[in-house]
Amino acid sequence: MRVIVVTGMMAERTVKRYASMINLDIDVLVLPISVAAFITPEYAAECLKKEDLHGYDMILMPGAVLGDVALIEKATGVPTFKGPIHAADLAISFMEGLQLSKVLPASEFAKNLIRESAEAEIKKIKEKWHEIYAEHGGLIIGSRDNQIPIGSSFPMPIVAEIVNAPQRGLGEIGKLAKYYASEGAEIIDIGMLAGKPMPAKIEEIVDTLRNSVNLPLSIDTLNEDEIKAAANLGIDLVLSIDAGNIAEVSNEVADTPVVVLPSNMKKGELAKDVVKRVDDLEKNIECAKDFGLKKIIADPVLEPVFQPGLMNSLRAYQLFRERNHETPMLFGLGNVTELIDVDSIGVNGLLTALAYEVGANMLFTPEFSVKAKGSVQELATASKMMFLAKSKTTVPKDLGIDLLVLKEKRWVEEPYVEHETPKARIIKSIEEVDFTPDKTGWFKIQIDRENKMIEALFYHNNEGKPSAVVKGKEVTEIYQTIIRERMIEKLDHAAYLGKELGKAELALKLGRAYVQDEDLF
Repeated sequence: MRVIVVTGMMAERTVKRYASMINLDIDVLVLPISVAAFITPEYAAECLKKEDLHGYDMILMPGAVLGDVALIEKATGVPTFKGPIHAADLAISFMEGLQLSKVLPASEFAKNLIRESAEAEIKKIKEKWHEIYAEHGGLIIGSRDNQIPIGSSFPMPIVAEIVNAPQRGLGEIGKLAKYYASEGAEIIDIGMLAGKPMPAKIEEIVDTLRNSVNLPLSIDTLNEDEIKAAANLGIDLVLSIDAGNIAEVSNEVADTPVVVLPSNMKKGELAKDVVKRVDDLEKNIECAKDFGLKKIIADPVLEPVFQPGLMNSLRAYQLFRERNHETPMLFGLGNVTELIDVDSIGVNGLLTALAYEVGANMLFTPEFSVKAKGSVQELATASKMMFLAKSKTTVPKDLGIDLLVLKEKRWVEEPYVEHETPKARIIKSIEEVDFTPDKTGWFKIQIDRENKMIEALFYHNNEGKPSAVVKGKEVTEIYQTIIRERMIEKLDHAAYLGKELGKAELALKLGRAYVQDEDLF
């Protein structure tokens, strides 16, 4: 099969590079237009008519070209289709089973294939990380079979904090760790209590976590006694070391990865000036090295919007990376996400992009407040997404992995036509005032969050306890079971039940609270 791929001048090198990776006879034709998206089918048809296309089996136009490319096929006699929007996805045009279009870009038809390709790329990095690490370097967190590599050649791992761990029961700690692991966390952090050290609690917490998940563990504290206790138990990462505690704990953490801050929290010192903060961070890192610490991660400290200022702290990250190309950086998003009343999914997505732009290597977050619930999963998705965008040198769009939950990329709704059927009778809807209960009984709808299921508890009219519980993950199977079991008779009751089950399903998917008979939004 011989293929000619058409592009513009700006994309020439990129298209040729990706075309060379495909095991087909592909030639690249560059039209005298800077941006490929500006090529029109009419212009391309005129240009291609002048070319010797004998022996070609297909012409592949850029996916971003507007209009129908059928007229190119008509003018040249060669089957013509649209390729993907991004040159990096050129190979998907030749995936087995993919139907190409003359109107829509190949990426529209290859969403599932693109997602599978994106996930396969991430999986390949995870499987071959030892080889990548040997070639490009980085830092390893953990030991034996639970090692996590960090560095510019890897997607940023998520460190999920169990906030105020010493105040929680061990059962709750284990459950939280399993939840974080299922959401995509790769390191579980033990959040200690500032100003209230509890080193004696650390051993049982560490034991509980190691029995719950096979992931590296970190501890978030500046207290020397807590750091020493965790280090003696073989903790995998220490958050954090600064000018106030380096000397005291250096012997215990000499071989442990540590996060170094630009502060001296014993004296309440954390510079606001960007240059001074980076200078202090570099001094603390040098001091740590002088004390024998070898595995160092920098944390310029991400701060909330306005007070004291997100942009200022981002500048500190950027300046540190400009001056220190190799030292890994931790990016703690919780300070921003927890202190802004904006849906976390958008905040986390954008902050992850900024983390990649400033050269950070790890993402740290709690899920402390209700509004931040789901942050670990959001960041895990965002990290893969931004890593792919960065590696493909493209914007984080049409990558096969996205964070679109409430918004859509394409509008597919059919337009409303007021008089589509002229003879149809218009009936004004009126709420029924009188209510007659269903003789069979009534339902209480609730959500089992842990198992991600919806429950319909069935009560006979005068019974205080449910006589049956219908459980399922899909609304359809629940109401079909209720009908099949003859647990409902009245049509209005069935309609009400369908409405409430639909609400519960939506609440489960969106992570919102569900209360029967109350609006979801």
